[in-house]
Amino acid sequence: MKTTVRLLAVFIILLFPFVLFAQSSATLEGTITDTNGEALAGANIFLVESSQGTAAGEDGSYSIENIDPGTYTVRVTFVGYQEIEGEISFSAGQTVTRNFTMQQTAVMGEGVTVTVGSRAGHTAADELAVPVDVYTTLDLEKVGSSEVGQMLEQVSPSVNFPQQTVADGMDALRSFTLRGLSPDHTLVLINGKRRHKSALVNRLGSGIQKGSSPTDMNAIPASAVQQMEVLRDGAAAQYGSDAIAGVVNIQLKEEPVPLSMSYKLGGNATDNFSNDGTTQDFTASYGLPIGENGYINLFGELRLQDPTNRAGASPRDQITAGDGDVVMDMDGDGVQEVIEKNNPVQQPNFHWGSGESDNYYLWGNSAIPINESMEVYAFGGYSYRDALGQGFYRRSLGDRNWPEIYPIGFLPEFDIKINDYSGSLGLRGQMGEWDYDLNLQTGSNDFEYNITNSLNVTLGPNSNQTEFYAGTVGFQQSHAMLDLNRTFDVGLAGPLNFAAGAVYRVDQYEITAGEENSYIDGPVKTNQNGGRAAPGAQVFPGFRPSQAVDESRSNIATYVDLEADITDKFLMNVAGRFESYSDFGETVNGKLAMRFQPQEELIFRGAVSTGFRAPNLAQRYFSKVSTTFINNVPYEVGLFNNESEVADALGVPDLKEEKSFNVSGGLAVSPTDAFTFTVDVFHIDIEDRIILSGNMAGTEIENLVSQFGAQRVQVFSNAIDTRTWGIDLTATYRTVVGENGSLYLKSALNSTRNRLASSVATPTQLSESFGESIFGREARLELARERPKNTLNLEATYDNGPFSLSIMSKRYGEVLVPDQDPAQDYTLGSEWVINLSTSYEIVEDYARVTVGARNLLDNYPDLTPDHSNFLGIFPYPTASPLGFNGRYVYSKLSISF
Repeated sequence: MKTTVRLLAVFIILLFPFVLFAQSSATLEGTITDTNGEALAGANIFLVESSQGTAAGEDGSYSIENIDPGTYTVRVTFVGYQEIEGEISFSAGQTVTRNFTMQQTAVMGEGVTVTVGSRAGHTAADELAVPVDVYTTLDLEKVGSSEVGQMLEQVSPSVNFPQQTVADGMDALRSFTLRGLSPDHTLVLINGKRRHKSALVNRLGSGIQKGSSPTDMNAIPASAVQQMEVLRDGAAAQYGSDAIAGVVNIQLKEEPVPLSMSYKLGGNATDNFSNDGTTQDFTASYGLPIGENGYINLFGELRLQDPTNRAGASPRDQITAGDGDVVMDMDGDGVQEVIEKNNPVQQPNFHWGSGESDNYYLWGNSAIPINESMEVYAFGGYSYRDALGQGFYRRSLGDRNWPEIYPIGFLPEFDIKINDYSGSLGLRGQMGEWDYDLNLQTGSNDFEYNITNSLNVTLGPNSNQTEFYAGTVGFQQSHAMLDLNRTFDVGLAGPLNFAAGAVYRVDQYEITAGEENSYIDGPVKTNQNGGRAAPGAQVFPGFRPSQAVDESRSNIATYVDLEADITDKFLMNVAGRFESYSDFGETVNGKLAMRFQPQEELIFRGAVSTGFRAPNLAQRYFSKVSTTFINNVPYEVGLFNNESEVADALGVPDLKEEKSFNVSGGLAVSPTDAFTFTVDVFHIDIEDRIILSGNMAGTEIENLVSQFGAQRVQVFSNAIDTRTWGIDLTATYRTVVGENGSLYLKSALNSTRNRLASSVATPTQLSESFGESIFGREARLELARERPKNTLNLEATYDNGPFSLSIMSKRYGEVLVPDQDPAQDYTLGSEWVINLSTSYEIVEDYARVTVGARNLLDNYPDLTPDHSNFLGIFPYPTASPLGFNGRYVYSKLSISF
């Protein structure tokens, strides 16, 4: 009996703390649903200050018990929904009921507010009648690049961003293509406003890029980008010239950004070459709050990039006949090395890779409220790039060298200075029932050519000038525009959104001549080998005074855009635009887009539109004579504008606008909240497409242009009609893994075909009197097939609290590299590139470390065949969509305060 009493007493003593705890602890219970009242099974809820938490059940209900009295921060999270956080106080024994409603948010670009594709107030891409891809900061950072253009290419299968080298300055400015069309066929916007183009003509670009004046995407600091929106549909009726392939809109970061700094260090660590391409990227940003809703955000960035070189050793004679090095591919990688050295020229003496560049950025984005219905906004910035590119090596014994100046020869260089600035100032708000946006904007791009490590052969062997200012090309674009928007109740299922606006825009293009010695045909007419000395600075003779221009044009545009839900399931958008240009006249374009949603999980969409592209002023007025190596032989090739005597003699007419017709259609299926599949097909006809001709030659042509120091000729012309068609597929899936983890899977496929839809319109005079075609076999095949037949993106991202891991792979389809001689054609096989990125938040909300690799497996494209690789010096083709720099590894430290 005594033993029983003792055991009972011990049991009561041991039980007492638990009874006391149960009586003093609290409970939190409730439900977690979305805005439609649907249960969010698996949503996580936890108390930040403790380890207590749980996940919602199938009916969305949850319960957390045994909570110590006190005040806690309660956090609710679920993949694809905005995080909820707030404080709740608990008393002893209290049961607190809290029901949470979660708003959908961006998951790798889904559900984000978009600003292109419609002028109505849509909050998500899946509400639109046209396909729009949205890539958030999280998407872009996983790429591991600091270049905005390369970021876009890595995340979008519709975009191609090929590497260029030995390209007359285009080493410093890479261009992107969308849906297999020219860079000129994609309109780029910043915060919904037209971005100016570069001043440069891509004279030596391959295939689709050739002759374009692209927007310099890398003049925009990546640290300022909030998201990129890619409208994959013709939109000239909504946004004006250039929007034939689509529109890329870059949204800058809004709201006051915290004081943030980052440092990224990376470089190419490749198996077959020495490590090179070291890149350092420093960023800093800070946002100053203005009142309750205003902000001024400033972004600074410095990026220093070392060059890469994948050239092979040269077997050519260098200083005297017979002194060429003996070269061989010793390790079987397809790139030759010196095995017997016979001259003092260091190998490789050519450059074949990315150029050196230093990039400086200072940008801003701001909005300052004036009152409750009006605010002033401004954005833009300045960027400066100092880039170095190279030409062909000039051998000591060659016609284009004086050994007295360069005893062992020289590699001439382009020292390019690019100044790019833009400023946009606006007033927006509400006036009665109307929303308005009044905007003034200007932007400029100046491309300064400085030629270094060179000479002018006609100045003779006693000249001591080895550096030349070769001139500057500049483009400026300014506009004033007014956008108006309001809704009307017209008895339909939803209000009618009415948008209208007007734009006045002025474009100005200028070429400034170089110094006289950069282009002069000097007193020495004979080179060291007895032939005719080539005038002007080697690699790039300067712009002559006769080539200097200062031209401008203006245009006025008006548009109307109507959109409404005709029924609960059917949305329609109609847009029309009129433009009048001072140089070529008027154009009228229209668009009809529709969206039908028979049930919540299924959407059909389609659009038909007409469009246009005005000739770039650079295409109208650029003229230049420069050295071009054709089949490894140097020629002076003159690009003559359409108002020149040469173009007139060849019978080439003035340029006119391109006209387009677009049809697209597709569907989106979401059988569950976690899975979405889309398919879109497109068809684009372009009439009077502007092309840059091939290098036209012949005795008659040489006689025509010899007075300008040229041997061959290029011109722009509306010479062809083209047809482009293809399909885009995307699939996304998201799910919860464990208690706090999330997994996001995405695949995207683009398949595009191009072909000529007409015969080549060679001017009769050019054909009959000079025996030339304006667009030969090589150029026709480049346009049709020198891009991947298809591109596939695959992505998997796992997040768990402070940890994130992302694997992105990209497959490029076959690419044809054509030649004027069919026997010289060759095909690059399909290639895979895998990128890996992982990050960890080492101090919550303050510091994060990221490490990763692009082209993790160090993949290279197929080698260039012997007949096209210049004696093995250029082992890899510039037509390769994956480039040829190999593996790139990097690490990054990001700090926010």
